Amino acid sequence: MKKTDDPTLHTVDKRATPVTDLGGIKPTKSAVAESEVRYRRLFETAKDGILILDADTGMITEANPYLQAMLGYSHAELLGRALWEIGPFKDAIASREAFRELQVKEYVRYENLPLETKYHERRAVEFVSNVYLVDGTKVIQCNIRDITERKQAEDNARKVNEDLVSLVAELRRRDSTMQLLSDMNELLQSCTTQEEAFQVIAMKAGQLFAGQSGYLAVTRPREQYLEEVAHWGPDRPVMSPFQLEDCWALRRGHPHEVIEPNLTVVCRHFATPPTSGYLCVPLTVQGDTLGVLCLLGTEPKKSEAQLSQLHVALTVGETIKLVLSNLKLRESLRVQANHDPLTGLFNRRYLADSLSRELSLSLRRGATLCVAVLDLDHFKRFNDTFGHDAGDLALREAARVMSMNLRKSDIACRLGGEEFALVLPDSSLADTLQRVEQICAFVKQIEIRHGGHLLGTMTLSAGIAGSPEHATTARELLRAADIALFSAKRAGREQVVLYEPADTERPNALNQRTVERRPPPRS
Repeated sequence: MKKTDDPTLHTVDKRATPVTDLGGIKPTKSAVAESEVRYRRLFETAKDGILILDADTGMITEANPYLQAMLGYSHAELLGRALWEIGPFKDAIASREAFRELQVKEYVRYENLPLETKYHERRAVEFVSNVYLVDGTKVIQCNIRDITERKQAEDNARKVNEDLVSLVAELRRRDSTMQLLSDMNELLQSCTTQEEAFQVIAMKAGQLFAGQSGYLAVTRPREQYLEEVAHWGPDRPVMSPFQLEDCWALRRGHPHEVIEPNLTVVCRHFATPPTSGYLCVPLTVQGDTLGVLCLLGTEPKKSEAQLSQLHVALTVGETIKLVLSNLKLRESLRVQANHDPLTGLFNRRYLADSLSRELSLSLRRGATLCVAVLDLDHFKRFNDTFGHDAGDLALREAARVMSMNLRKSDIACRLGGEEFALVLPDSSLADTLQRVEQICAFVKQIEIRHGGHLLGTMTLSAGIAGSPEHATTARELLRAADIALFSAKRAGREQVVLYEPADTERPNALNQRTVERRPPPRS
């Protein structure tokens, strides 16, 4: 018989051997009766369920009131039945195998045993059983403690802890996302061109939306289509270019989120129809459509603490469209500051900045650089005769011919009025002379029509100076070319003149090289 300090584990059977030891003195009948009353009281008032079983047959011989109330069975329904015949124990421990194990080990303990009451309520109990002798007969006492509330408290605590761990992890992810957004914003604010911004967007979007594919498409000026300029992820699903009406987000003017592609309308700008969710965010500033941000493989957020991909994508879209709008405005202001609004050529301000830079580069490399100053002959008379609109048209046509017959590295500027300047890096005096003659010949061939009438032809006078032959500073080089132009005017106009240092000493320019223009080669 196993000893225990729990008084509820002692038998209450009147036949049980007394457990008191009075130093060899046999207790009186009254003491035995008092002891039995005491233990009967403990048995009936115990706050744990107690079952007494026959160790040989497994039949229930006694059950206390607490167990009856806990399981919903009456005293009569429990007595005389095998433990495994009672509903709560059918699928629990009271199988014949478990009972045999108890007979062998004489002690079994279950920390968390799920039981079901008569009314199909689930109870979590702590089950302890042991075997001892009563008048030489083995009995089994089972103590069943209801730990349902404790398990619920433990489960609640575990759930709270899991929620806290999940919350901490999500807050860390959110912090990482916000840091990436901050980094992207800082880098974009430092970009000076749209190309730089597109590189930053592709890099940071790949980090923000790791494992997902997406792209940024922007509208092209004066065109009704969009072109992909940045992408990230393993796939490249966009069909570039595509029309504005191909995207539902651009049509509707707000984000278009698709969770199930087969349950809603799908955009037409994908190379292959999407099989998973996606999100399109329009980039619009004050009614001006700049582009669209598209993200594939979107998922709904799983918790309140989680930043949804829609929220992140909207934040990224806001950042991108503001940066692109600022860069567009900056580019517009730069064009306005450096370009002549009438002809589209660079202006005098740009010439002052670029000529010094190009001249320094040429001197450092030991290369040549030439400057030509051109002037429309008798332009004031043309303007007074045909009007300012016709004069503006003549200036635009002359500028167009210059732009079409120069290299990409050359610079064409309008100095003001009817005067132009050309900067030709890495060009010798002979090559520059040939190029300027060609431009003058093409300008003379222009047929200017205005108001339904064919106006007269235009001619150009030009002066050319080169570095390092004639000057090594921008001011001196322009002055030399201007002196050569003045000499061409004095010599009768419609001429191209190369500067010679003696020009400043001989105003009549008798020693200047005057070149009659030759017609351009026929194609």
